[in-house]
Amino acid sequence: MKRQIHKFNQVITVEIVLLGLLFSCSLIATYHFFQTGLNIPYADAVARLNLSRKLIDNLNPGMAQLGSVWLPLPQLLMLPFIWNDWMWRTGMAGAIMSMLSYIVGGFFLYKSAFLLSKNKVASLLSVTVYALNINMLYLQTTAMSEAIFVALLSVSTYGFLKWTITKMRRYLVYAAFAVSSLTLIRYEALAYLLGSILLVLIVSTFQHYKINWRKIEGDIILYIFVAGLGFALWTLYLTAIFNDPLFWINYYATEKVTSDGVVQGYSQAKPFLAAVWQYFTSISWMSGIIPVGTALIGFVLAGIESIRKKSLTFLVLGLPLSIFLVMVLTLQRNTPIVQPFLTFINILSVDTSLSTGFNIRYGILLLPWVALLTVYVFKIKYLNILFFMLFSVQLLNHFNPQFSPMYEIPRQIYPKPDSDLVHFMQQNYNGGKILISASGFEDQMFLMGFPYRTYIHEGAGKYWDEALDRPARYADWIIIDMNRGSDWLAREMKGKQYWNWDHEVVWEGESVQVYKIKTQPDIIIE
Repeated sequence: MKRQIHKFNQVITVEIVLLGLLFSCSLIATYHFFQTGLNIPYADAVARLNLSRKLIDNLNPGMAQLGSVWLPLPQLLMLPFIWNDWMWRTGMAGAIMSMLSYIVGGFFLYKSAFLLSKNKVASLLSVTVYALNINMLYLQTTAMSEAIFVALLSVSTYGFLKWTITKMRRYLVYAAFAVSSLTLIRYEALAYLLGSILLVLIVSTFQHYKINWRKIEGDIILYIFVAGLGFALWTLYLTAIFNDPLFWINYYATEKVTSDGVVQGYSQAKPFLAAVWQYFTSISWMSGIIPVGTALIGFVLAGIESIRKKSLTFLVLGLPLSIFLVMVLTLQRNTPIVQPFLTFINILSVDTSLSTGFNIRYGILLLPWVALLTVYVFKIKYLNILFFMLFSVQLLNHFNPQFSPMYEIPRQIYPKPDSDLVHFMQQNYNGGKILISASGFEDQMFLMGFPYRTYIHEGAGKYWDEALDRPARYADWIIIDMNRGSDWLAREMKGKQYWNWDHEVVWEGESVQVYKIKTQPDIIIE
């Protein structure tokens, strides 16, 4: 009894220390990237902050602002913080969500690794692959969705492994809740959901109940109900708001998104194997070439061990490949990734991370899978020392770059465009509503620093619809770019002759124009 208590205390101590280390890494990285101002400019961080803010700060606030194509969970998790102007403007509302996700992801990765290896050192080394990944450390300081997705992937993996090994149904419920949440973050999780249903069927049939159909049926019904609940609610939301339960599919299939295999200027028509290599390249650049190589060896070792022990845990380890598959299929159609080629020349170059990395972050989705598989190598005596020494080379390269064993997102963060427009509005805006397209100027709306209820945008309901007929009815200012394809205001106004008669141009950029009203509008919105 004393021995068991001592062993339990040891486990608890390791987990507490691990949580402390993960918290410290998260805090240091967040402080660094906030000091350098890099947490805001990257990709869609601003848009996600604004989506959450629109729920409470808008001409037409409410749940209808939750979104249409982007899944809602990240925006909902920011709600407890987004009401505070400082947390919104600095991005801290998103950082808190991502930081907590980073810690949760690392914790459950350790628990999964220890469950498979029964080796604390090997498990901690696997967590190191995740926790010290510079791209993960950066993304967990932003309002992006990747940190949450990665965390829930780790939680679901642990739940499936624990359920497969112990046959305790509560762990299946844990996994189901994690999968349900995943389907509210990224659409790739739908493939993971379908694959997991097949996993539950196989494990229940061949490992747990020996063709006891009543118990198998119970597992399947319970799992599908809980795991499918999240996306079912999202489908109901789309039906209620847009009268289209498949709004997101129909949106992505329209010509404005895809046209003859071309998306926003990037050619997407490619053979299946070329798409496989493209996404494998993204995973390698995001996770690091050395960890990915180690994980591939670990995957083979996991398969051998699973066969030897007659265990189905290998199916759980293979489940994330469903995400790989759906990413490959979408890469052939409408998901552009622009990244450096995975060649020796780019690996040996110190400047590879300065190359374009458009959507390269998608490769980070499988980081916990990569890190978990390395435990099979790290638990092998002496071999673990060799591979950790190689991994250390990658870590040291962050501080003294000599080559590029991985692509580092923070080394190439582009500033938001139209800074001159933002500066003009900050200096000259003297009140009134601004008619502007959020799809075309989301970042600039955020950077101007005005409350979101200042703007008449696509989500402003009747104000937007009526302003399209006569802008002067509500708008003192109009910001428009007739050459910007994403500017929905420009699309609406191109066919109208007299929309700007009540306004005059007060500023012009390269293609952006700012109009100010010449006479007062008929209605003043309080």
